[in-house]
Amino acid sequence: MYDLFLPKDKDKLFLKCTIACIALLIGIHIYLSMTLFDSSSKMFGLLHIVIILILMVMFLAILLKGIVPVAISCLGLVLLYGSILIPSVASNSLGPFYYKAAIGNLHYETLVGAAHGYFLLGLAMVVLGMIVAYKPSVLYTRNRPQPAEHLWANYPKWEQNLQLASTKTEALIDLPNLLDDKEKYLLWRYEFILVIIYGTTYKVPIYSFVPESSSILREPKSHKIVGMSKYGYFV
Repeated sequence: MYDLFLPKDKDKLFLKCTIACIALLIGIHIYLSMTLFDSSSKMFGLLHIVIILILMVMFLAILLKGIVPVAISCLGLVLLYGSILIPSVASNSLGPFYYKAAIGNLHYETLVGAAHGYFLLGLAMVVLGMIVAYKPSVLYTRNRPQPAEHLWANYPKWEQNLQLASTKTEALIDLPNLLDDKEKYLLWRYEFILVIIYGTTYKVPIYSFVPESSSILREPKSHKIVGMSKYGYFV
C-alpha cells in the first residue's frame, strides 16, 4: 500500500532528508553541549521548535514503513530529543542535591556525558529503523537459508494428464509402487516428492501415475526420499 502513495524516487528523497536532519541534530547537540543555555530564553525556545520540526520530518520519513521500523525509530527519536534538551533544562539543578536521604553533587560534565550517551543510542536506533525500513537486506547474514519456495521452484511440476501424452510408450504405475513398505506408510505426510522421469527431476504428487522406468530421488547418505511436507517443514 505504501508504494501507491510514495513512489521509489520519494523514498530516496526521504532518505536524503533524514540524513540532513541527522546532520543538523548532531550540530545542534554539539552546540548545546558546549554552551550553557538558559531554558527560559527566546533563543532556546527557537532551538526547541527547530528540534521538534526536525524530529517530525524524521518520523514522517518512517511512518508508513511498518510497525517494526516505526517502533525502533520512535524510541530513537525520544532519546535524541532528551539528549539535546537535558543539559539545558537540567542546568538549573546543578550543584548539591538531596534524594531519599542521600546527598550528591550534580556537575555539568555529568549531564553532558549522559546526553552524549543518549544521543549516540538514539542515533543508532534511528539508523537501525531506517535500515529495516528501506534496506533490510543489509541485516541479512551471509549464507542465509533460502525460503522453501525458492528451493522447490528449481523443479518442474509433474502434470500427469498433460505430460503422459508426450512420454515414450511405456507402462504406467502408481508412484507408491516405487517405494518400500515403510515409505508407503509415511507417504501421507508429503505434498509431493522428487522423481527422476526420463532424466528430468519432477515434483510429483504422491498418488500420481509415472512411467515404470522412473526412479525416486534420494538423499546420498541416508537414502531417504526427498519431498515437501504438507505441514510446513522438511521431511
